[in-house]
This record gives sequence, C-alpha cells and structure tokens, in this order.
Amino acid sequence: MKTSTHSFSKFSSFMMKNGLLAVFVLAFYQGNAQSLTPEFVTAGYTLTDLGSIEQLPSQYGGLTIRPEQPNTLYIGGNANNSSGALYSVALIRNPDTKQITGFGGAAVLYREAPNNDGGIIFDQYGTLLFTRYSMNELGQILPDNSYISIPLTGYGIASSVGALAFIPEGYPGAGGLVFSSYNAAIMYNVPFTKDANGQYILSNQNAEVTIHSVAPGPEGIAYIPAGSAAFPNLSMAISSYANGTVVVFDVGDYGLPVPSTAREMVSGLTGAEGALIDPLTGDFLFSTFGGGNKVIRISGFEKPSSLNEKPLNTRAGFSLFPNPTEGYFKLNVVNPVKEGLISVFNIHGAKVLEENLNGKGSCEYDFSGYPAGIYFVRVKNGNSIGYQRLIIK
Repeated sequence: MKTSTHSFSKFSSFMMKNGLLAVFVLAFYQGNAQSLTPEFVTAGYTLTDLGSIEQLPSQYGGLTIRPEQPNTLYIGGNANNSSGALYSVALIRNPDTKQITGFGGAAVLYREAPNNDGGIIFDQYGTLLFTRYSMNELGQILPDNSYISIPLTGYGIASSVGALAFIPEGYPGAGGLVFSSYNAAIMYNVPFTKDANGQYILSNQNAEVTIHSVAPGPEGIAYIPAGSAAFPNLSMAISSYANGTVVVFDVGDYGLPVPSTAREMVSGLTGAEGALIDPLTGDFLFSTFGGGNKVIRISGFEKPSSLNEKPLNTRAGFSLFPNPTEGYFKLNVVNPVKEGLISVFNIHGAKVLEENLNGKGSCEYDFSGYPAGIYFVRVKNGNSIGYQRLIIK
C-alpha cells in the first residue's frame, strides 16, 4: 500500500498489513471531521459529503467526468491493487442548479485497470489515461479498447506516480500534461505526442516543482475555474493524501503550482484521493481512499468555460497607478464595455470591494482606510478577465 514520509502514512501501512487499520483510523481521527478552512467559508464555499457508491469496491481511486457525458462518473475501485478496475455510475443532479446530489444506482464495471491510483482522465478523442501505483506507470486504454502501460521512471518521474491532469486553455502550459509523484511530492510537466492509434508518446519531463513541505502525497490535481471567489490568480487544487487536506496554489510556469502560495482549503480528511472539476457547474469533487470511501463535493466555484467557447480568463487589459500606493490609486481599463466589473481581494482571499464599471475607462479609489499589505485586483471586461497585485504601503 501507499507509504510516505508522513508519520501517519508510514504507520497506517504497517497497521494495514496486520489487519488493524480500521481500528487505528477510528481512534486517530475521532472528532477530526472534514471541513473547509475559515477563509473559504467566508468566501461562500460549501462542502457536501455525497456518501459512498453502491457496489464500488474500496479503496476508492481517482475519478473523472467526460464533458460529453455529464451524468456519468468514472471512478477507480480496488485502487493500488492488482485487481483494480474502473467503474461507471449514474449521477443525480439538481434540476435547477445542475449540482450533483447523489448517485443513481450501483457502480458498473467499465474496464480492468490494475493498480489504478489518483489520476484518471479521458482525452477528447477517447483515450483513457490512469496512473498506476506503485510500479510508477501510465496506463492507457486506447479508443480501440486495447491496453498498454508505460514505465515513467525513464522520463524523470520519481517513483511512484500518484496523479495526472491536462492543463486547461488559458493557463500557463495549456494543453500540457502534469504528473505528481506521490512518494517524492514532486509535480512534473511532461511533453508528449500522440500516434494515429491515440497512444501517448512521452518525452523527458521539462519542469518540476517540489511541494513536499505543503502538500505531501499529492493524489489529485484539478485546475480551478478562472474568476472563482478567493482566487484572484489562476489556481489549482491538489488532494494531499499524507496530510489529509486539499491545498490550493497559484499556477506558475508550465502549469505547475507555486509552493509559496499554498493555502489549505479542506482539512480533517482521511485518504484524500483524486480530483475533478464538474464540467457543468465548476464544483470540485474528490474521492477518499479509506475514510469511509466517499465522494466529496465543494461548491462555490465559477462555471468552467466550454471547450468550444473563448476561455474566460483571456486577459483583460488594465493598469493601476500608483502601485505601490499609500491608499489612493487610479484604474484604467483598455476598451471598456458596459458589463465591466472590478473586484478587490485581500491576501486571505476575502473580497473587500466589488463594483460595476458601467463602461467607464477610468475610476479612482481610496484604500487609505485599509490595512497595509498585498491585495489582488480582478477586472472582468466582457468575456475577458485580468488580475494584478496592488500593494498598500
């Protein structure tokens, strides 16, 4: 089973071998309920436990939803095990909000996927990719239903892989492929090409970032829809199995996290595994490897842009002057439209100002009554959006 430098993970592996894990987990986590951290509660996010899936074998692995099949969830069962497989299950959605509220029946075997782990994703042409623990391999189920598995060590990925994700349009490194090493807590950008059969041909990783000190045991990766509350910059969420948390980061070069921007969004988890953004609502979902084997939903994010639409985060042009400032500053917007909106967030992600621009190209603000520090200014101008830091001295 999984191991980590995190003391609980080491001990849990030992206890599982001796058949005592269930007793230990109950004692260890008694009274330690999963919850959103205060800044995200303040920002309007909510956490909902969707429960377990009937006839889906524990332990749960990664999960994904195909945009063209929004009412079907694909999820791993018997994760990390040679008998592991992928299953499909119908989703129940609220008819008004479209949010997932439960499951419409038992899990159905979709395809054998031995040693599946936190990363499961379809590409737009039907190739299914999944990470394999602990042999450090990438499993591929091709559109013709053939199966191959590629060792990853030779491409510079430390053993063993945990999760993977495609970088969405509009983010640095868009269209690229990101992997995580569960054991080493390193994130990688890995170039690839595809052959005529839909097989992914990888190249050596061209960038890496270590997140061991803030999100050890990364088991799920999801890119947060641009414009979401408390996220003034393009951001990503990572399920940290070893810490029992979901950690969010600004997205840096190559679509990788910026470690210095780490913020805990969820704490008190047992076995945080997998990650996805619901293509209909923007809700963030993740599974738990153990911890009752459940699916958790976090709501409050912006709806993601359609693959066929212009990305929401196309940069809106604007300037702030002076910056840094003792409080007074002027906002100038390039090509303003009637639907313009300015929002200002403090360093904790709390919104301190939101105002319609009403087509004005220039506005003045006085923040002299606000505490000194770093603020984030977001401007929506029609279908474009831009971000800048504002420093109050």
